[in-house]
Amino acid sequence: MSAAVEEQSNRRIDVLSRPKQVPPGFLEDRRSVYWVDYVPPRPGPDNTTQIIATQRVQQLAQHRAPHPSWKGDRITPVWAVSEQAKNAPTTERILQLSRHKTIHLDHKLERSPYMTVAESAKNASPSQRIEQLALPKPRQDRYGVYETEWGQYNPVPETALRSTHTERIETLAMAKNYHKDFKDERPVQWLVENSALNAIATLRLQQLARPRSRTMIKDDYDPYRVSPSAKRARCTPRVEELCVPLPRKIRTKKI
Repeated sequence: MSAAVEEQSNRRIDVLSRPKQVPPGFLEDRRSVYWVDYVPPRPGPDNTTQIIATQRVQQLAQHRAPHPSWKGDRITPVWAVSEQAKNAPTTERILQLSRHKTIHLDHKLERSPYMTVAESAKNASPSQRIEQLALPKPRQDRYGVYETEWGQYNPVPETALRSTHTERIETLAMAKNYHKDFKDERPVQWLVENSALNAIATLRLQQLARPRSRTMIKDDYDPYRVSPSAKRARCTPRVEELCVPLPRKIRTKKI
């Protein structure tokens, strides 16, 4: 029994130890990750691209068939009423629903825009509260007094009106002066100095201002190409030390 189990485990290890197979369309050196894996279909002799669709796609592309019991539109909105429909007996409920709506007993016609005021309304005397609400709001309550909340006024006290400021407050109230080197905005047009007109650029500025030569442009530049010097590079001992994982994060693989 133990030999069979050991042989089965060895077979499983052999299966796991095999390298991963490369897919059929794998390209080892791709110029870009956006490179197409296959050539798109091209137009045929009749300048029409032939697309090979699956059976399911062709089934979904078909138009929806009408229902078997569906009938087309009527030829005309006017059609003859059969004699049976004309002489069909109606129920009491249908007769009741077919009657027109009657006017309510308390219904009154529209009121005329011209109306007469009753004598009681003419001779009515308003109450004290209505007279108080009818008075206009004083101008002082509207603009002269600061109102913190509804109906709560906060007038300026007399002591604040007669108070005198200190020397420190007067100093802080003074306007801040401009800097000694402050200059107003420059005009839109100004004269260029002769020193700027007759300035000679340095050799380095002339070298940077020169356009790039055509011979230095490489049309076949590959950004994914690794240079031979980078392939033969050797890292320093310090880089190797930093590449080693932390001991507390290393775990032995269980077989």
